[in-house]
Amino acid sequence: MKDFDVARLVQRVAVPVLAVIFALIVGGFLVAASGYPPADASFTVMQSAFSCSPAYCNFATVLTTAAPLILTTLGAILVLSAGLFSIGQEGQYGLGGLAAVVVGYAIPLPEGLHAAAALLAGAIAGAAVGVIPAVFRIFLGANELIVSIILNSIVMLVLSYLVNYPLRQSGGSASYTEVVDETARLAVFDPATKLGMNIVIALAFVVIVWVYLRRSTWGYEQRMAGAASAFARYSGMRTRVAVIRAAALGGALAGIGGGIQVIGMNYRVIDGFMDGTGFNGLTAAILGGMTVFGGALAALLFSAITVGAVNGLQIMMGIPREIGATVLALMIVFVSVQAPLVERLELWLSKKRGAAEIARRAAESPDASPPTAAPPPDRTDAASSLLASTAAGAPAPGLEEA
Repeated sequence: MKDFDVARLVQRVAVPVLAVIFALIVGGFLVAASGYPPADASFTVMQSAFSCSPAYCNFATVLTTAAPLILTTLGAILVLSAGLFSIGQEGQYGLGGLAAVVVGYAIPLPEGLHAAAALLAGAIAGAAVGVIPAVFRIFLGANELIVSIILNSIVMLVLSYLVNYPLRQSGGSASYTEVVDETARLAVFDPATKLGMNIVIALAFVVIVWVYLRRSTWGYEQRMAGAASAFARYSGMRTRVAVIRAAALGGALAGIGGGIQVIGMNYRVIDGFMDGTGFNGLTAAILGGMTVFGGALAALLFSAITVGAVNGLQIMMGIPREIGATVLALMIVFVSVQAPLVERLELWLSKKRGAAEIARRAAESPDASPPTAAPPPDRTDAASSLLASTAAGAPAPGLEEA
């Protein structure tokens, strides 16, 4: 394998893995501070996340929780790959879920078509929110990060208003919408965990997004717009169109994630539906090295830690589940220092490659001797010549008469 491939492998795999390991180590210290052995807590979390029994399968719960998270992760990867640092996945997820639930109970459609229409509505709502930061950046020069943060707050307030007032279930004691029709619900394989077509759809989009980014012209333009925008422009690529398209597709994926959550698990939208799934998707995308399969694995890891913290730490051991949330937050902190670490790592690898190349060239020409410096001038001979010329009556150099 070439040195460049090794460097990319180290960058994409080793740094995120170290971030996870450091976060788990700190989490172990927190568990020990609570008076419990970290080894027992780790085993309990693993068992609570990945075990299955005839009565209940914990791993199915992990997959159910990971389905919408995988989609928000894919949406973040699409946006970030185009050089657009938008963190609006949370708002896209929330509005997509609301649009899907409205179509799910307000528009009567046949089974199968109804669920597809609900997810399409979620995709359109998510794309509408996702494209706004891109438009503001490209045509108005605004910072997409700030715009997306404000949009998240706006969507959260709008969603809370709609759930509490015009879309609130009539006669309900709590703030939630009507329940979606049976025809709009996704097929379920395990009623206890609600695992079904939600994870199938999520995994299908993993493959679709990988093919789009790696095997399509649009995906190549999108990656070039983010990695080398000047090269893309001078090559005739429409970088503005590529960025806007990436923002729309990323928002659509996050909106589908919200739609899967409501028509595959919750069957309604409650006040507080925006629970951080979008932000966790952004973190999983970065933790996965901005790769499709790496992001999906990171999303699965996030879900496993969440389920393990609830079922294992809190229920079985009595340890606060906030320790699991703390581990996830530490992963975010360690991921945030990934860029400077990678820069230092690449500098170190480049120095190693340069030293190896110099040694290789020296080994190929063993007879070549290094150039030697010219001998210094003999100052004694120069002084003798000066005395001789002076004795003969010639003026010393530099003392000629004007």
